Amino acid sequence: MAFILPKGIIKEMIKRLRTFLWKGTSSSGYPKVAWEIVCRPIEEGGQGIKDIFALNRALMSKHLWAVIKQDRTSIWVDWIFQVRLRDCSIWTAKDNKGAWGWRKMLTLRHTLLSHIHFRGGWNFFLALA
Repeated sequence: MAFILPKGIIKEMIKRLRTFLWKGTSSSGYPKVAWEIVCRPIEEGGQGIKDIFALNRALMSKHLWAVIKQDRTSIWVDWIFQVRLRDCSIWTAKDNKGAWGWRKMLTLRHTLLSHIHFRGGWNFFLALA
């Protein structure tokens, strides 16, 4: 199972990446370009480096989407339904029970819900606009 990385870990990863990229480029110790600009796509003047916070949230949202779709072909999703969602749905599961990674994943429900569009009944899809 994948899990949401703690903010401290992500900040340390970014710090090491910045150090690697900026090493030897500035005698003052300050980077010449803001990190937000470096993370922009190349077409927008950046270096195309992925935002680790956004990337981690996107990957966790993909796992959560598999649970919402009830994709029982995944062993992990099947386990979630047998253990974590035995007596409730993904929308009513309490986010104060279970492992840390599961609780953090449940916090993404509301973000993902704003991108789900229903077409009557159980016919729904995810719109990323």
